[in-house]
Amino acid sequence: MTIKDWTLALKETGYEFAGFLKTKSLYCSITVISEYCVELSNSVVFKLYTDRKGNKRIVLPSFLSEEKGEWLLFRWEEFNGRDYGGVHLFVDGSFMDNKVGYGVLVISENRIEKRINGCIKENLEMRNVTGEIEGVIRALEYCEQKGYRKVTIHYDYMGLRCWADGEWKAKNKLTRKYVERLKEYSSQFDIEWVKVRSHTGETFNEIADKLAKRSVGDCG
Repeated sequence: MTIKDWTLALKETGYEFAGFLKTKSLYCSITVISEYCVELSNSVVFKLYTDRKGNKRIVLPSFLSEEKGEWLLFRWEEFNGRDYGGVHLFVDGSFMDNKVGYGVLVISENRIEKRINGCIKENLEMRNVTGEIEGVIRALEYCEQKGYRKVTIHYDYMGLRCWADGEWKAKNKLTRKYVERLKEYSSQFDIEWVKVRSHTGETFNEIADKLAKRSVGDCG
């Protein structure tokens, strides 16, 4: 894909998304178009970015209210044909300076219901995978408390599903514990696994990633 091609594709996406927002009673204008970015403005300015592989993502200003930011994120997802009816769990992990962070974003019926994050200082040999495993467990603990019975787990590390399904053999203490917990939860939950690509602008996976990284930074 040439620079000209992806710039044109992003420009078209910008105008199409502006048209889509108009159907939702939000009127935006295209204010800047560059090789990698399109800016749309209304009362605030937000951006659509692309990379050379054609992956597109929306970036909102940090000062935007949580309510309006969430509305725009879900409209971007709707525009791209993604619906989050039911309960969806986005999980991610991060590793830095011998500390592990986990991040979970819980979405219920097309709204963000809960953000869960924290840090761990053990089982560091598996680095960020330790955080991803902890994220799944914490997410299911939350869903158990809420009484949910059917959940969709969005993950980027394939081991999370492969260990749970028995496709991969659990060879150490951490993964064996993970498999045991998932077996316990299998009688309580109908779990659907959805693989997402990491670091490609997947809206809610990016939020889970940021939560995990923030946990590492805040970990004493």
